[in-house]
Amino acid sequence: MSLSVLRLHHSTLRPSLIRRLTQCKNYSSKPPDYAFAFDIDGVLLRGRTPLPGATKSLRKLQDNHVPFILLTNGGGKHESERTEELSRLLDVPITEDMFIQSHTPFKGLVGRYNSVLAVGGEEVGEGEGWKNDKIGKSGEGGVREVAERYGFKSVHTPHTLLHHHPEIWPFGCPQLHNNLHHPSSPEHPHHHPPPLSPIDAILVFNDPRHWGPTLHVIIDLLLSARGELGTYSNTNGVEVPGKGKYQNNNQPDVWWSNNDLWWQGEYHLPRLGQGGFRAAVEGVWSKITDGEELRATTIGKPFKETYAYAESVLNNLLKKDMGEQARVNRVYMVGDNPRSDIMGANGYGWYSLLLETGVFNRDREGGEAALKDDMRPRQILKNVEEAVDFGMSRGGTS
Repeated sequence: MSLSVLRLHHSTLRPSLIRRLTQCKNYSSKPPDYAFAFDIDGVLLRGRTPLPGATKSLRKLQDNHVPFILLTNGGGKHESERTEELSRLLDVPITEDMFIQSHTPFKGLVGRYNSVLAVGGEEVGEGEGWKNDKIGKSGEGGVREVAERYGFKSVHTPHTLLHHHPEIWPFGCPQLHNNLHHPSSPEHPHHHPPPLSPIDAILVFNDPRHWGPTLHVIIDLLLSARGELGTYSNTNGVEVPGKGKYQNNNQPDVWWSNNDLWWQGEYHLPRLGQGGFRAAVEGVWSKITDGEELRATTIGKPFKETYAYAESVLNNLLKKDMGEQARVNRVYMVGDNPRSDIMGANGYGWYSLLLETGVFNRDREGGEAALKDDMRPRQILKNVEEAVDFGMSRGGTS
């Protein structure tokens, strides 16, 4: 798997960004042997507003040829769309090879699955969710088109399935059901839901905006025969050798792109993320199956595979700038979430820096003293500017 480089267009970037793309001053004669990985929400941005020092810190790294990536458990948009947006918000050029989001590894599943259910983002009847079927609107049009651009041939969302069977969710608002019968728009008059086919995999790109109908569709598919919506497997509750009592009749595989329980948005308290939705699905599943565990695969932070991939990306960035002999000896992970950013960095041998600008708060839930050993950072700092200064002053030495 590799990330392609985004071609940034002058028409979409501020003049100051264009100058920085072509004028980059190096303040150090010694090639750097260290790199940075930044979470986004609660580290660089709060909502769509840059946090103090974010732009200055990233520019400082670029001026000194210190490689960095943005490593986020967020998602729902294509990498090209998100990097273009981040470049504008941060006023710093961010290319696709500097950006890894939680569902980027889903690209590697294209050859494995034919028909997938893409979950996440706004849903029908909310915002621009379906009536304006564009990537970048954080809507189901977004995750569906992201999956299609990854290469999946047959992509459904919970609401394309509800289009075929609106009675699945009898408690929806009138606007929701009205839109189910008008899935196309003047801008996309021929973009109708694909014909209903068995679902091979459920790919959760990010947390859905309407948990109820999405959860019900997922449960229906997990109880189905061979991923065919509206069926019920006759082997549910029957012990099948080597397969257990459930998920034993070619039901769709389940992939979670991250397990973040909390994330920091514009509200002063953290909000439930994909991990919260996962807990809801697993809780209902356990109740239905009398305690059976939902078998699924989870990627994203804090899992080692994500950090291994991220480190290879950082080494490639350094080699591209400094030559094939260059190598990253230390990576500073700058995050706000002890359960994902810090746990993952500690588990992979990175140098963990925890900020107080996001999920973590010294005055909540016992603060630093309540952190488990694997969630304890090497340093706790006030903001991203302090983190960058700390890392640059120490470099790659152990």
